[in-house]
Amino acid sequence: MRPTAASCASSAASTSSRDAVGGRLVQARSYPISIDVAALEDVAASPETAAYLAQLPATGQLLLRVDRTDPSKNIVRGFTAFELMLSEHPELHGQVVFLALLQPSRQDVPEYASHLTQIGPAAAHVNARFGTGSWQPVDLRLASDLPLAVAAYRRCDVLVVNAVADGMNLVAKEAVIVNEHDMVLALSESTGAHGELGSFAVTLHPFDVAQQADALHQALTMPQQQRTELLRAAAEAVRHNDAQRWLTIQLTDLASIATHTEHTATTTSVPVPPRR
Repeated sequence: MRPTAASCASSAASTSSRDAVGGRLVQARSYPISIDVAALEDVAASPETAAYLAQLPATGQLLLRVDRTDPSKNIVRGFTAFELMLSEHPELHGQVVFLALLQPSRQDVPEYASHLTQIGPAAAHVNARFGTGSWQPVDLRLASDLPLAVAAYRRCDVLVVNAVADGMNLVAKEAVIVNEHDMVLALSESTGAHGELGSFAVTLHPFDVAQQADALHQALTMPQQQRTELLRAAAEAVRHNDAQRWLTIQLTDLASIATHTEHTATTTSVPVPPRR
């Protein structure tokens, strides 16, 4: 049976273990972080976001990624997968654009700075191979601009998250909330978000370029009804397990632990022997 959005969100927020350590009861539990849905919707409804939305392509299909330029985000391999997809599906030429909104990150770290120098050439290679006078398949922008990112969330047809390792990835959660194009989430199995949203996404294997190319094609050609159902379910999961619930669950657990500790201290106290 397919998991429901509520069951996925609930299970994602309830992984825990409790053990006795050094005479004390210790509880460890995962609390997958989420987003402030209302704040995001305010940004989506802002004039700045509307202005950016008007500048994005109104026709054709739009693939999107919004990332820092960390090596773990797997950006170059994502462009390579897109290139392979275009080579295998010439019918998509001129019909799809891959918009990459990237924020340079940790440029004081040599490995990060080196990785950034590889991203531009990778995008340029795809454009040089397939681009025409009227179509550039990759639109690469180095920017940190929330209204622009949210405008792209609203417009995109596929969101690409192919990270090799990511504790959560809030971009995936943000996009499913505000998207208006029945977006398909193409989500790496190596992200924390996959634990909550993987049932409503096309899964990407981050080291397998051929699989990613096939998955991108699957996402772009998915039937309309399936797209609608998956996006609705993903948004429901995120709304159910939002930032407020994330905080409330932690405070409730802390209160429960405090009550348990007080009760244990009372019931296990050692009686003082009477004086002789």
